[in-house]
Amino acid sequence: MTAAKNQKRHPLPRLGVFGQPELPATQAAPGRVRWAALTVLLAVCLVCYNYTDLPLIVRHSISFWDALRTGRLNQFYQLATALPIGQATGQTGEVPYDIWVYVLLAVWNLPVYLWELATGLTFETNLIAMVWVRLAGMLPFVGANWAILGIARQLGRPKEQGLWACWGFSTSLFLLNGLFCIGQIDIFNVFFTLMGLWAWLKKNERGFIGWFALAVTFKMFALMVFLPLLLLEEKRLWRIAGASAGACSLSLLSKLLFLRDKMNTPTQFDERRFIRFLFGRNLDLGGATISAFVLLFGATVLVCWLSRMEEQARPAWALWAMLAGYGSFFIGAAAYPYWAVVLAPCAALALLVWPGYAKQTVLLEAAAGAAYFGCSVLTYTAVYSGEMNLRWMLAGRLKPWSREGDALVNLLGRLSEGALQNTDALLMAVLVLAVGGMLVLYAPWRASRPQREGSLAVDGGTLWARFALSAAVALAPLLLYLVG
Repeated sequence: MTAAKNQKRHPLPRLGVFGQPELPATQAAPGRVRWAALTVLLAVCLVCYNYTDLPLIVRHSISFWDALRTGRLNQFYQLATALPIGQATGQTGEVPYDIWVYVLLAVWNLPVYLWELATGLTFETNLIAMVWVRLAGMLPFVGANWAILGIARQLGRPKEQGLWACWGFSTSLFLLNGLFCIGQIDIFNVFFTLMGLWAWLKKNERGFIGWFALAVTFKMFALMVFLPLLLLEEKRLWRIAGASAGACSLSLLSKLLFLRDKMNTPTQFDERRFIRFLFGRNLDLGGATISAFVLLFGATVLVCWLSRMEEQARPAWALWAMLAGYGSFFIGAAAYPYWAVVLAPCAALALLVWPGYAKQTVLLEAAAGAAYFGCSVLTYTAVYSGEMNLRWMLAGRLKPWSREGDALVNLLGRLSEGALQNTDALLMAVLVLAVGGMLVLYAPWRASRPQREGSLAVDGGTLWARFALSAAVALAPLLLYLVG
């Protein structure tokens, strides 16, 4: 009888799938071994991967200083479009971003510009300079983790739980793929979006619109989070239109200032290609064709507009709106592989909002990230190849690139077209099921479900398994290059 009473008073810890006790977030944060393992993984990816899009964007940002120095700032886009990417690759490229993006990157890359003027060399041929331009992405990466900690405080979560959310964000395959294996600048969009979401949780309308205005300058799909959040709060159409105009204001201002300049470039406005991507996947309903993205995102917008949000469910709605908005895009539209970095915060926010479903979150997000990474490799093999990525960084110094030794390209080249299509279809199905499962799991209209405050319902073994999967998938192209 006494033993039974003691068991009720001090219940045994629940066990995870690996038989280890769940992690009480109020007692333990990620240990030094976890942070050390993560640091090594990120550092290896940072110095070994660099898709050639980043040197192109950096070269354009550096040309901002030339345009400013020669008094031809009003012709910035024409000058940058005609500019070759140094001595590394003799190609030119489009200049798709708003002027504010290039100004921000130009400030970081000013030392590179001055170094080029002093030496007569180009940064594309110098490993240290290439690492420097890669480090620009670490600023918004750190900022995003800071925003996650701020959101944790806003929700009244313990610091330890906030650190687990940061660890979950930093080990996400969506983040490793977009930022560390490819090296694109969409991590800025992640930072600004998280800051906007934080402002929304605080009911700071000006901050909400302002941060999303910055996010939209980097990529328009920030609107896929902004609009659902806005419609949860505002039902009046004229207020919705005004706030949406505010979120697009910086991007529109850049286009107005450089309208004549952009019209004289071959690509003119990148938004045309983005719109084509939105309608890249369609559903054939017996002769009638429906855009998958419009159907999914339209349903998301409609749900948010018709819903009457209760205050206690505000964090749950924020998470669901972000996942549903971005999920509509990456499932219903065509996309480049590095764009999906914007999905990385969803798992981190879920660990804060739904700690009782931490194990399900970890497993579903890992499946979604691995599936998307696989689809990206199959569809955009060159992005991960030695020729377009690894040869420019430390990996290229360790093993000089040769077309015959590009193992990833050669390996996928041996597969038939049917095998590639079937594998891609299988991985896409896993992605759809994983994202759909998370949307059901995080349904905000069931926010009254009890959650065990201060405890993450997941065992340490599951978290290590997810980290091992992320590391294996992220390092696979590098290992194939080095041993192939």
